[in-house]
Amino acid sequence: MQLQRLKNCYSQLQGMKQEFSSYRMSLKSPELSAFTWHGSLATKFEYIRNEGMFHYYQDIEFQLINIFSTIDSKMQFLHSEITSIKQTIALLELQLAEEKVLKKHN
Repeated sequence: MQLQRLKNCYSQLQGMKQEFSSYRMSLKSPELSAFTWHGSLATKFEYIRNEGMFHYYQDIEFQLINIFSTIDSKMQFLHSEITSIKQTIALLELQLAEEKVLKKHN
């Protein structure tokens, strides 16, 4: 159940990340030139856009990468645990079957 919830969360986050990434280029649009807008206000705007907004945008992208890594690690751990439990159950069932056979022969 927990593994399925993580898979669903991972899938939903993938979609959100793709949408988020699609807006990356819009942060730099429109490109300012001497013909569109220039002067100190344009310089300040460009600085805020590049060093402020774009910097935070990249920070969020980095955080998303870390979140995906954490979720993936947890899913791998749970998958290993499930496999181990299934193996233990199979071994116990085999032992139980062997005990039943031995009891029948005694």
